[in-house]
Amino acid sequence: MFCNQCEQTSKGVACTVTGVCGKKPEVASLQDVLLYAVKGLSSCLVEARKHDLVYPEMDRFCLDALFGTLTNVNFDPERFLAWTKTAVEFREKVKADLAAAGHPYQSANPADQFEPAATVEGLTKQGEELGLLTNGETDPDIQSLQQILLYGLKGIAAYAHHAAVLGQEDAKVYAFAEEALAALGSLKADLNTWLSLVL
Repeated sequence: MFCNQCEQTSKGVACTVTGVCGKKPEVASLQDVLLYAVKGLSSCLVEARKHDLVYPEMDRFCLDALFGTLTNVNFDPERFLAWTKTAVEFREKVKADLAAAGHPYQSANPADQFEPAATVEGLTKQGEELGLLTNGETDPDIQSLQQILLYGLKGIAAYAHHAAVLGQEDAKVYAFAEEALAALGSLKADLNTWLSLVL
């Protein structure tokens, strides 16, 4: 287990045996997979928005899925399997719509090519490879900015979810969240770009 989904991790780094929140390793891996799938969907939504294709249902889904990875919000493995499948189905619909509109989707972002396993067990194994901090070669300053960005997005997701329940939504919030998630999916930006996203 290597769970760094929240700011309450053991010793401020990660929970490696079980979550301080009670989360089991399986759920931590499933959350990593869901985040990865949402990063891929977000990359496609960013491209679609450039061509005036907007998907309010998918915008809400991205932030609701992100909200679902917050501490103690949802520990149901089957729910994460369903969310991950939905993220990939949405992603493929956006790609098909872009192609039909004459704008075939092309990207070097590995998250938008991700194919999830069909079972909780298979998805759990995939998640063990997809955590943000599993790459020890990343510059620590960049890694820190990526973490700040991800935690900030989770906070935005929580507020956006509650605001939507009260009937308040803002397309600019969704657009920014998807831009940031797409960047986190590719992990190719330089330090100044990460700093700009965080700010």
